Amino acid sequence: MKLILKLIVLSCCFLGAVSPGRAQPSGADLEEVLSLEECLAYAHRNAPGLNLQRLSYSNVVEAVQIARATYDPVFRVRRGWQSEDDPNRTTGSVSQTLPAELDAQFTARHQDSGGNELTEYALRLSKTLLGGGSLLEGRLPIERALIQEAREANSLSLEQRRQLLTVTQNYYAVVRDRLTLRLRQLQLARAERNLEHAKVKEDPLDIATARLRIPESELEVLSTRRRIANGLLDLRDEIGMPVSHPMTVNTQMVYAVRDLDVRSDVARALEEHERVLNARLDLELNEKEFKVARTRRMPEVRVEMTVERTDSALEDDSEARGELVFEWPWLDRRDRAEARQRLIDVEQSEIRLFDTVQDVRKSIESLALRVEEARKSVALQEERVKVLEQQLRLYQDRWENGEINILEYIRSQNDLENARVQLVSQQTRYMELLAEYDFATGR
Repeated sequence: MKLILKLIVLSCCFLGAVSPGRAQPSGADLEEVLSLEECLAYAHRNAPGLNLQRLSYSNVVEAVQIARATYDPVFRVRRGWQSEDDPNRTTGSVSQTLPAELDAQFTARHQDSGGNELTEYALRLSKTLLGGGSLLEGRLPIERALIQEAREANSLSLEQRRQLLTVTQNYYAVVRDRLTLRLRQLQLARAERNLEHAKVKEDPLDIATARLRIPESELEVLSTRRRIANGLLDLRDEIGMPVSHPMTVNTQMVYAVRDLDVRSDVARALEEHERVLNARLDLELNEKEFKVARTRRMPEVRVEMTVERTDSALEDDSEARGELVFEWPWLDRRDRAEARQRLIDVEQSEIRLFDTVQDVRKSIESLALRVEEARKSVALQEERVKVLEQQLRLYQDRWENGEINILEYIRSQNDLENARVQLVSQQTRYMELLAEYDFATGR
């Protein structure tokens, strides 16, 4: 008997495994479910906008190396000959531009003509003393490149945070619609139950009223599903995921209220926010440009010195000479106009810095008010949902006892369902506003 039972059990298992009516995994089962943190991490790695910004930053880093190459030494070697009777000549030189526009060049030349050797050395130095040639002017291209690198790094940081904010907003939009879909589906199921109850009571008016509510609920379900599909497309595109990739989001949203310290957040943002930092860098660069332009208004005084030495079988000779060059362009209108332009640039940078500080401060304080308003709205809406739940129970008892018609009962159901949808919307909006506040404060 035990053997027969075992055979029956094994046969049932086999038939169940090969049965064509067994459910197969659906497309929804194959969807990749991502949390907010996973979406943010994916966007950080794959978002096209971020990758473009990173490449732009790398390009600016290379520009710094190009600017520093100005002070790299240049080596030249030349060897010349024509025929057996002509002398063989070898020339080598090293030239380098040093900071503060100090130019140095060393040249050595060796000539061999029929056993007669001639060697010459020369050292040339050139320095502008007035009307330019300051250390700041010599380093200005490098300073300009370094400031641009810092600005690009701040822009990359700002773009990363803006990307994360956009992903967060898109994520909560999908979560809001998915939670709303659950409520709309419950609303549809309740409308179908109301129709069944109305049929039991055999009241034509109640039956007609209950039947009208079903297509309305079906349309709301379809509309919510469409918003979810479009929201997922936007989210995939934002994080850099192929739009055809099956993906959905985790709807287990944790609604948590957070206290804000607006004063300390404003103080920290004014020190660390990328927009403020870039405005200060622009002011710093324009101040340096103005200092250089101001020195160029003066007459140019340049000193040049040359030391030469000749060694040969017949004689050894050394010579040193110096020159003082004075140049003063007549009227000097160009340099003075450029100096005034750089001063205007400084004043404009000061105004832009003030405007940026004002904008950052205003944005933080405004968002803090909106976050507080959203928090109170959620609390009030929670109380409203509780009152409507109690009201629905009262209307349900009255309808079941025949004291009211189904229209009033359905209205109370709709009020509660819409209140629940609004509560979900307000909770997700509070979380979105928190993300916007963090972005405004430079987090």
